[in-house]
Amino acid sequence: MTAIDAVLFDVGNVLIEWDPRHLYRSIFMKEDGSADEERVTRFLTDVCTMDWHVQHDLGRSPEEQIAILIPQHPEHACQIRAFYERFQEMIPGAIEPVVAAKRQMKAAGTRIYGLTNFGVETFNDTRRRFDFLNEFEDVVVSGAERMKKPDPAIFQLCIDRFGITPERTLFIDDSAANIASAKALGFETHLFDGPDACLQKCRALGLI
Repeated sequence: MTAIDAVLFDVGNVLIEWDPRHLYRSIFMKEDGSADEERVTRFLTDVCTMDWHVQHDLGRSPEEQIAILIPQHPEHACQIRAFYERFQEMIPGAIEPVVAAKRQMKAAGTRIYGLTNFGVETFNDTRRRFDFLNEFEDVVVSGAERMKKPDPAIFQLCIDRFGITPERTLFIDDSAANIASAKALGFETHLFDGPDACLQKCRALGLI
């Protein structure tokens, strides 16, 4: 097995939790004060969809995003504005075991990088909140590059910019499509579905 000397981390749902439902459960509520899961699902399926949000990951500003969507759903203007105005409420916290492992690997001399599908503005707000997002040797943010995973071009950008060798780099991500794209380029990969298996993988590779 080729020795791994670099780790390329996804951010959302690998190092931090992210789910718009965390916000909208406090917006769409039943009379008894509990979350109205049906209305939350309908809103995120029909109004603030992932197809709409992904344009922010590709470089469109929150202001542009909101201005585009409100005319289509004027009855939901307040809830649409909340998507970016209250974006941090979608992030309840860090996935602490993975953050600790990331710091341990860096302290041991492993090069640590980030590759995230994230808008520039929301990523800047998030990294102000979580110091460990400033500890990468470098990070590629899709919104700044106007391309996103699983486009092979953004992985090639990481290879060129960071000076990493795919066969000696572990890529950790929670998306099967992103993992497949990285694997096709030669990266060692781990499909994240929780901290335990991720840490087991890192131990097997001698990283922690």
